[in-house]
Amino acid sequence: MSGYSFVLVDDEPEIREGIRDAIPWEDLGFSFAGACANGFEALELAERIRPDVVMTDINMPFMDGLVLADRLLSIVPDTKVLIISGYDDFEYARKALQLQVYDYIVKPITPGEFKTALIKLKQTLDAEQESRRDLEHIKKQLAETIPLLRERFLARLIEGKLDRNSMSEGLGYFDLPLPPEGSAYQCLVLDFVRRRKGEDFHIDLITERNILEGFISSLGPGIVFQDEADRLVILIWGKNRAGVYREGLRAAELLWHKLQSLRFKDIAVGVGEAVESLESLETAYHTAAGALAWGMLREKIGLTAYREVMGKTDLGGGGSPGWGREIVSALKTGAGEEVRRHIGAMVDYFRKTPLTIDDYHIKLRLVLAALLQGMEDMEIPQRDIFPPSSDPFADIKQLKSLDEVRDWFFLLADTIGSYTSTRQENFALVKVREALDYLEVHYDDPALSLQGLCKKLDISTSYFSAVLKKHHDKTFVEELTGIRIRKAMELLRTTDLMTYEIAEKVGYRDAHYFSLSFRKSTGFTATEYRNANAGARIVRVRP
Repeated sequence: MSGYSFVLVDDEPEIREGIRDAIPWEDLGFSFAGACANGFEALELAERIRPDVVMTDINMPFMDGLVLADRLLSIVPDTKVLIISGYDDFEYARKALQLQVYDYIVKPITPGEFKTALIKLKQTLDAEQESRRDLEHIKKQLAETIPLLRERFLARLIEGKLDRNSMSEGLGYFDLPLPPEGSAYQCLVLDFVRRRKGEDFHIDLITERNILEGFISSLGPGIVFQDEADRLVILIWGKNRAGVYREGLRAAELLWHKLQSLRFKDIAVGVGEAVESLESLETAYHTAAGALAWGMLREKIGLTAYREVMGKTDLGGGGSPGWGREIVSALKTGAGEEVRRHIGAMVDYFRKTPLTIDDYHIKLRLVLAALLQGMEDMEIPQRDIFPPSSDPFADIKQLKSLDEVRDWFFLLADTIGSYTSTRQENFALVKVREALDYLEVHYDDPALSLQGLCKKLDISTSYFSAVLKKHHDKTFVEELTGIRIRKAMELLRTTDLMTYEIAEKVGYRDAHYFSLSFRKSTGFTATEYRNANAGARIVRVRP
């Protein structure tokens, strides 16, 4: 079919056939895609063919046009809905406007007027189609700029210009294989000792980059990109700092020999120090760039390693690695295994690094201070974690071995983790109870929704859906339906209300839908259930 697809919904066959046959659909840019006798047929057809336009009568049995429009907007939100009605009623028009119905047409309407409405509708659809084409063009342009944006992100990453959230979002957005945690990282920086100018330089740069990317992919995990000074940077990673440094040094030597065997004779390579977190990547990059600059200053071709220039074998010196910060970060995200890994790394450092007893205690107190600050940030009272009148700083000074240090910090971390987990669990249980109480009171509201309930509870829909399923093993819809059917069963047993009256009292706009839900939930029709429980019924006396 050509043109915009058009579906008509009306319970009178002569009206459906009359409109279908009276309009030159193709001449107006439409194709007549089907005629439905009621809202249920229309919903099924709309879900199957996703029409561009649905025109529905407002006054139909089982499901009126406004209810149909509401449901269409949820399953085919891009479909234009036209309401046609024999009533020039402001309240109908107002409800249609609330439902974002495209047009509200009052009967009678002549074929000429209908054609005019269709011409106007086609202009709207054409404009929206053009907007979608423009959006696709923008998306295409974005896709073309992704490589440039990726380069900028990596350049900012190694310069230390990104916070933790931006770093995490960028790694995901650009689909970078760089592990965010649990690895060591190193940078190599390459440049031409004597750069050619203009186009020749860019040709050299692209050629060299292609060689590096092919070479690195054969060695192991690594990323090649340009920094803000148009130097090529190789970022590599591995399991531990010492191993990554050795691999980086070996890769730099192999790579330089590879470039020498081709036509690149004046390449300088700076080898930086390995670091143990992405937050410290700035150090890895600047040590590599500093080593390169030292070599370039002397027009040295080949490798220059930062530790060889500075005469140091470790970046730590008298400084303190950020174990406290890393442990707190892992505690805040509930990553228990990561917490234990950082504590283990701290103890391993103490085993391997020669320190005076004073330096050892200073570093240990700094870690504990970071944990106490983290507890304050998470609003965890110290009295809930430590025994009364205890002094944790004095406690760690009394630890006799590194095994005791490890176990003491393990226990502290586990206690903090259990506290936050219990607090989160209690909060979830309270919210589930509040939600169930609210549903028990407001089940008769036909507008009751998951979004509205969560707004009342000041929580997100995704969080509530998860905790409700976990603690009550039901979805919101299952819970609400269960309450409504239970209330309906009570009314069927104790009153002589008609089925449609009961449907309305328990929150259903559509009596037919209520009947379907009741049978699905109980296995009986409402009449069968009432007859089976006739002995328990208290008959209502009508005035």
